[in-house]
Amino acid sequence: MKMTTEEAFVKTLQMHGIDNAFGIIGSAMMPISDIFPDAGITFWDCAHETSGGMMADGFTRATGKMSMMIAQNGPGITNFVTAVKTAYWNHTPVLLVTPQAANKTIGQGGFQEMEQMNLFADCVAYQEEVRDPSRIAETLNRVIMQAKRASGPAQINVPRDFWTQVIDIELPASLTLNCHRAATAAFKTQQILLSAAKFPVILNGAGAILSKGGIEASRVLAEALDAPVCVGYQHNDAFPGNHPLYAGPLGYNGSKAGMELIAKADVVLCLGTRLNPFSTLPGYGMDYWPTDAKDHSG
Repeated sequence: MKMTTEEAFVKTLQMHGIDNAFGIIGSAMMPISDIFPDAGITFWDCAHETSGGMMADGFTRATGKMSMMIAQNGPGITNFVTAVKTAYWNHTPVLLVTPQAANKTIGQGGFQEMEQMNLFADCVAYQEEVRDPSRIAETLNRVIMQAKRASGPAQINVPRDFWTQVIDIELPASLTLNCHRAATAAFKTQQILLSAAKFPVILNGAGAILSKGGIEASRVLAEALDAPVCVGYQHNDAFPGNHPLYAGPLGYNGSKAGMELIAKADVVLCLGTRLNPFSTLPGYGMDYWPTDAKDHSG
């Protein structure tokens, strides 16, 4: 079917349920932002791009709905760096839309030209540039899917002269991610270990917060096992703080009781955590994390 590149872009956003954008609109994005209202997409105009990026990160973490960061090419986009890196370490699947200097003038000092791919290379889980107007929906769909797979920010870079192009396009299919089969073998091993454990301890990380029902599922499991639950550094909200099995956070200025429980455990079930250095570093004179533990994550 024939449509404009901005229509194809918006229809792909709708397909993925992305209906909130944060940032500051400039001339490089006006063709697409003009059709946001009719498409049911809310644009939150912010005082500064960094604030808008932080809002997108917070919105997605709080609602579980993927959102967008959008700004003017060049100086507007550079203000997103801190917010995007924050989303990266928060494992927040947000879409970073970076309009680029016109494709025909790149390398010639085009309007507010900036090497935007290199700028975010270390800040996103995936990035791709649109190479041809007819591939805009295909590229956007892939970037969104990669953000979901990696649970992190992903960038699509769009030359500003690719908007308002009429293209003949077939919209891509959206796939639903399902990791159940791949994890089955690991689940069986973990089930055997937990059944034989004499003193199991559960450690919840950010993944428990990001997953749907993860905290509640860990509560049910903890009560069934009568297992205390610790949380990773800066993830105090990964388990109800008023629950009798809650043992507090590990790491810097964490819970001494939680560290003592981890040291005593014969099995530690780690849910949604990378076991980063701040969640395993010694505290209160205790090197509590078992250095000889075997990894059964699968």
